[in-house]
Amino acid sequence: MFSEMLAAIQSNRMPDPGTLRKRFDFAMTKKLGILKLPPAYWMRDPKINPRADHLFWAALLLKDRERIDLSLSVIVAELEETKPSKSGENRVQDDKQAQKLVEELLEQFSDVKVRKQLVQDLRQLVPEMLVSTV
Repeated sequence: MFSEMLAAIQSNRMPDPGTLRKRFDFAMTKKLGILKLPPAYWMRDPKINPRADHLFWAALLLKDRERIDLSLSVIVAELEETKPSKSGENRVQDDKQAQKLVEELLEQFSDVKVRKQLVQDLRQLVPEMLVSTV
């Protein structure tokens, strides 16, 4: 679903926001449909069941707090379905997972200037998810 986004990242470019926004919305609709199914029926094909981390990365690159929160909700829902916990127990793990995913996105950019600019943008948008600086 997000091969163009990943190709742009690997080329140290930011993906086209208009295209990425449309792709995110389409992929999120698919993902929410999949989450309504019992986990045994979740397909592994990313064209049918988009990866939650790619949704999160797309939301970060769009610098859209609502989409970020929605994609984090999907990540939490997936974790809860696969590893149920006692009430609130996963909250710390969820925060660490979000921080890890932000770091993984930043690592995709080999150009330090591009990475630093993204860190600066994200620091204003989601400071709680940036543990270290680049």
